This record gives sequence, C-alpha cells and structure tokens, in this order.
Amino acid sequence: MIEQLIRQYFLENHKVSEIRDLLLTRNEIKISISTIKRILSSLGLKRKNVLESSMQDIVAAIIEEIHSCGYNLGYRSLWRKLKLEYKLTVKRDTVYNLLKIIDPDGLANRFGNKLRRRQYISPGPNFIWHLDGYDKLKQFGFAIHGCIDGFSRRVLWLEVGTTNNDLAVTAHYFLKTVKKLKLLPTLIRYDKGDKSFIQGKSVKNQQIESYWGRMRQHTVDFYIQFFKCMQEKGLFDGSNLHTKCLQFCFGPLIRHDLNTNRKLWNEHRIRKQAVRNHLAGRPNVLFHLPHRYASRDYRRNVNPNTVEKLMNKFTKKPKLFEPYIKELSELLISNVEIPANPTDASNLYKKILQEYKIFENQN
Repeated sequence: MIEQLIRQYFLENHKVSEIRDLLLTRNEIKISISTIKRILSSLGLKRKNVLESSMQDIVAAIIEEIHSCGYNLGYRSLWRKLKLEYKLTVKRDTVYNLLKIIDPDGLANRFGNKLRRRQYISPGPNFIWHLDGYDKLKQFGFAIHGCIDGFSRRVLWLEVGTTNNDLAVTAHYFLKTVKKLKLLPTLIRYDKGDKSFIQGKSVKNQQIESYWGRMRQHTVDFYIQFFKCMQEKGLFDGSNLHTKCLQFCFGPLIRHDLNTNRKLWNEHRIRKQAVRNHLAGRPNVLFHLPHRYASRDYRRNVNPNTVEKLMNKFTKKPKLFEPYIKELSELLISNVEIPANPTDASNLYKKILQEYKIFENQN
C-alpha cells in the first residue's frame, strides 16, 4: 500500500518532502524522508542517470501528439504527457531538442506567445471555486464545463456533455466533486446566486477564463479545426442526426483528452511571473499542502448523506448522445467499437451516415 502510494506520487513528479507531506495529509501515513528514499531505491525509481526509452518510441509519440490534440503543447507539457500517457522514460531536454527538429515553427510560435493579465489573489485552497462553461465546440454538439480552485489553480472538474446551460447538469458536476472531496468551498463564482455565490461577467471570472486559453491551445483547438474541416467538406451539416452521430463517435475521445489535459495541468509547475501576483508551484501540491505556502485550507465540512440526497433529487447527468443513436449504429453496423483516435472516429461517423442513407433508400 505505502509502496504503491509512493510510486504514484513519484510518477506525479513530487519531491521527496512533498511525498512525505502528501502521505501524512492525504493518507494519514507518517513516514520519514529517509524511509521514502529507501523505498524509492528498492522500487528502482530515481530522477538522475535514468535510462531513456528508445528514441524511436519517443519520436513516434511526439509525432502522434503533433498530429492530434497535443499539437499546441509546450515542450514541458508534452514531456509530462509522454510520461503520463505513453509511459515513456524521457528527459525534458530530449523532448525540447526533438521538437526543435520535428516541429521548429510550432516551438518558436509557442515561445513567442506572451500575454499580460491583471493580478489575482486568493488566501487559500477552497476559499473560492470558479465555475464556467466553454462554448467553442457547442456548434458541433459538445458543451464543456469546468471548475478551478482560485488559490491553487487546480482544475476540480472538466466535463463534456450536450449542454452547459442546464443548472441541473451543473449541479451534478458540483455535487459529484463535493462528494468526492468531502468538502465545500467558502465561495463560488459563477453567473448568479446568493451570499456564497459571487455574481459577475465571465470575463471577470479570471482564473477559469485564463485556463480556457490553455485548454484550447493544448486540446480543444484540434477538434475545432477538425470539425470545421468536416463542415467545409460537407460531412457535417449541423442537423440533429449529424450532431448526435458526431457526439457518439467523438464524445469518448474528447472526454479522454479533457481528462488528460486536467491531469497534466494539475501536475505541472506554475512558474513565478513578474506580471502576476501568484504563488509558484504545482496545483496539486498547492491544493493539498497549503501549509507549505504559509496558508490554510478554507474548506467547509459537508454531510455525505445530504449530498447524496441532493444528487438524487436535483441533478441531471450529462449526455453525449441519445439512446436511439447507439441503437441505430448497432443496427446498421455490427460490432461497433469505441474509436481509439480521431481518424477511427471520423471513419465510424461516415460509415454510420452512409449505412443510414442506404437503410432509408431501401425503406
């Protein structure tokens, strides 16, 4: 059990002192730094003098990401994704040097992207959660909703469904997270509410709005361009049938990529910037170990039974497609499998519509 947790925290790039504090804070396990080092050594886990994976595997993974939703990732984010998603052992400098060869223009463009924003201060984790919906994929049937902790910038949820305007769906996201974390924030920022609910324009909801830019760059922009290309080729006309088929074929992929984006963001290190008044560090560490930053957790206790009752009574689970689309696809095509990549999803989408057209003409 302890070895498994230490391995997990190590692979999330935590320092040994952070692993010790996380074990104590999150798992109620008190253990010394020397013991953690000994366990890491016995597991063969180390940071220096590590034998990298084969160059062929590393290059293949980078090329795959460049031609998918990872095409806008910076070399640090790509380095973390190669370790998390592809289970590769690779040095950060290796990723950077390979990108200079494989994608020099993209690397230069990402380095040249500079943006100045106003300052923001939150006293500690769970003092304020920022909630918002993202509409850039809505014309294609995908509505994204997210929430970020104001102090740590930890993304608490990042979900995709058919709507982000239905308060019952938003309530489901919120209560599911409250149930998982077993806490409530002091304040929530959204579009309307009461004393614990800060009302304001979306442009003032700075933390989550700032994250949307990174999310689009690293994940969503690929799908925006992919679907626009399908639209230009006449493969998507915005009809209910086309929209539901698109949701059925691409929904699982988008959900997976958003979940990966969330994990990568929460584990990456936010560097100190002169133009921003915020703490440097990894969102997960800032969220779980605020005492390391002379802060405290502003959580409010919650009754799990009350949360369960509210979820059963007032919330609505998000949907990516109507049941009849799944039944239709299985009727027209035998052995339908969840697509593993955008190409497979596109081929399945075209095949369903093609078979449906044949079915209509025959009947």
